[in-house]
Amino acid sequence: MEDLLAPLGTPFSPWLNATSVLIAINVAIFLAMVATGVSWMAPTREDLLRWGSSYGPYTLSGQYWRLITPAFVHIGIAHLLVNMWCLWYLGRLLERLLGPFTTIGVYVGTAVGAELLTLSYDPMRGGAGASGAIFGIAGTLIPVLYYGKLELPQDNVRKLLGYVVRFSLVNLLYGLVGNVDNMAHLGGLVTGLATGFFLARSFSLPQDQRNAQHRNVLIVAALAMVILFVPIAKAKSYAVEMRKGLLAYDQEDFKGAVEHLQKYAAARPNDAYGHAVLGSALHEAGRYNEAAQEYDRALQLQPDYAYVQVDLARVYLALDKPDKAVEMFKAGISRLDPDANNYYWYAQALKATGDLDGAEKAARRATDLDIKDAKAQSLLNEILEAKSTKGPNDGQSPKRKSIKVQPVSQ
Repeated sequence: MEDLLAPLGTPFSPWLNATSVLIAINVAIFLAMVATGVSWMAPTREDLLRWGSSYGPYTLSGQYWRLITPAFVHIGIAHLLVNMWCLWYLGRLLERLLGPFTTIGVYVGTAVGAELLTLSYDPMRGGAGASGAIFGIAGTLIPVLYYGKLELPQDNVRKLLGYVVRFSLVNLLYGLVGNVDNMAHLGGLVTGLATGFFLARSFSLPQDQRNAQHRNVLIVAALAMVILFVPIAKAKSYAVEMRKGLLAYDQEDFKGAVEHLQKYAAARPNDAYGHAVLGSALHEAGRYNEAAQEYDRALQLQPDYAYVQVDLARVYLALDKPDKAVEMFKAGISRLDPDANNYYWYAQALKATGDLDGAEKAARRATDLDIKDAKAQSLLNEILEAKSTKGPNDGQSPKRKSIKVQPVSQ
C-alpha cells in the first residue's frame, strides 16, 4: 500500500499519527478491562455493558455516550487483534489522503452511524467492537478514491479502490454467518459512503481550504445523525419500557414492572424474552393465571426455553396442577445450571403427584446442592416419613400416565 501512495510524498510518522492513537485507545481500554478482572478471552455480557458496549434500552434511556463507546470495547483478545489489524491498514490509508483530524472524525462519526442502524434494526441486541467504524473508514475511502481528484496515477487508485471494495464485500458476506452485528457494519459503511462523497469534493479545492471543508462536512454529518436519532428513539421507545420494567423488577416493584413490560410485550409480540420477563413479573406479583399465559406465549415462540419451562412449572404448582408442573420440570431443569431451589420445587411437584421415589431423589439433589437449605431438608424428611408409612411399591409411580401439557387458554 505504501508503494501505491508514494507519489503523495513522504508518509507521516509510522507511530505518531491518528491511526496509532485510535489503536492505542482501543488497546488501553482492553487492558484496563482485563486489569479489573474481565476475561481476556470471553468477557461476560455484564462486563461489556459496564465498559460501554451497545444496548438499546440503556442508550435510549439517556446513556447516549453508548453511541460512541462500543467502538472502543472488544469482546476478547481475538476480536481486538483482528479489528486493530484492519484499522491499521485502512486508517493509515485514509489518513494519508485526508489527514489525522478527519480520520478521527470519520472513525467517531461512522461509529455513531453504525449504532444508529443497529438501534433501528434491533435495539435489544447488544454489541461492541471497532468494526462498524472500520467499515465507516472503508465506506469513506470508496468515494474518495473514486471521485476525488487525487495526485496519484490512475492505476494506483484502481488498485487501492479494489482493495477497499473487496475488504468491504468479503467482510459483509462473512457477517452473514455467526454471531456478528452486520447492521453495525452496514450502518458504518453507509455513513462512510455518504460522508466520503462530500469529502471527495474537497480535492477540487486549493490545499489551504481543504481542512476547513473537511471540518464542515464532519459537522454537517454530526448534525444529520442527531436529527436521525430523534425519530429512531421515538420508534424504539419500547426498549425504554423494557429498561424501566427491569429496574422496577429489581426494586421489587412488581406492579410497576408489569405495567412497563406489558407495553414492551405489546410492541414486540414475537419476542420470547419479553413474554418471559413479563411472566416472571406477574409470577412475583401473584397473578399466576396471567403469568402462565405469558410463559406459554414465550414457549410458543421458543419451545426449548428452559428457564421459562422451569418457571412455568412453578406457576403450575401454585395453581395446584402438579402433573403439568412435573412435565415442565422434566423438560427444562436438566438444561439449567443445577439450582437447589429449582430441585426443591421439583420435589414438591413430584410429591404432590404421589411419586415419592422421584420426590426423594429431587429433594436429595436440592440438599446436596445446598446443605444449609433447611426447607429442602425438611421436605426430604417429610418424603421419607411418607414412604415409611407405605408399602414398598406405594411410593413409586412407574405406571402413572403423564398428562400432556396443553397451552393455557388465552
